[in-house]
Amino acid sequence: MQWWVVWVVLVLALLVSLAAGVWYVFRRGLAALHVVSSLGDAIGSRFAAADEVDESLPKPASFTVPLQQSIDQYSSAHAQVIRREEHKRERHEAVWRRWGVFNE
Repeated sequence: MQWWVVWVVLVLALLVSLAAGVWYVFRRGLAALHVVSSLGDAIGSRFAAADEVDESLPKPASFTVPLQQSIDQYSSAHAQVIRREEHKRERHEAVWRRWGVFNE
């Protein structure tokens, strides 16, 4: 076998491995781009939902309304806080359950 045949085979192997590496990086880059774009969409929708505040009728200060109305507003706001904390706890439990079976 000629000495230059070995070099041709080595160069071809180098080019094939280089092409395979470029193909792999391209595929993983596209997959990462899809994940990042879906994350951006999720964050954008949550920011859009947070921006939707009805400011047409401003609420009067709590010391200018009857005491029972202030108590009702406080209790409904506190109930909403409890619901939000319960929802957060349920999400955390779901993540821990998913992590618990991840390594099995």
